[in-house]
Amino acid sequence: MHQHLTSATPVPGPKRNLLEAAVWVAGIAALALTDPEAKHLFSFCPVSWVWEGGCPGCGLGHAIGFLFRGMLAASWQAHPLGVPALLLLLWRVFVLFKNYLFLRSFHLTHKIKL
Repeated sequence: MHQHLTSATPVPGPKRNLLEAAVWVAGIAALALTDPEAKHLFSFCPVSWVWEGGCPGCGLGHAIGFLFRGMLAASWQAHPLGVPALLLLLWRVFVLFKNYLFLRSFHLTHKIKL
């Protein structure tokens, strides 16, 4: 059976999609702007705070940073999954923007309060 949406039916707001997309874009931009070869003072990885060797995901940020500089070999050395990780993040941002535009038009045509 199909459920009909009314103004009382909770529908995820488009602003939530836009906020998540903005956070991902800011994170990708931060990775693009930081120098992966520079010495850094802080790691966002809590596993690296405990173990010196790090976790299986350690190096992804450096790999993405190298990708933005066109250094494919260095990216592969930093982490072999750097390219798929960046593609996955870009795909997520695309889907979030697409959902934002769809939900926004849905809310406008059905006059549901945001």
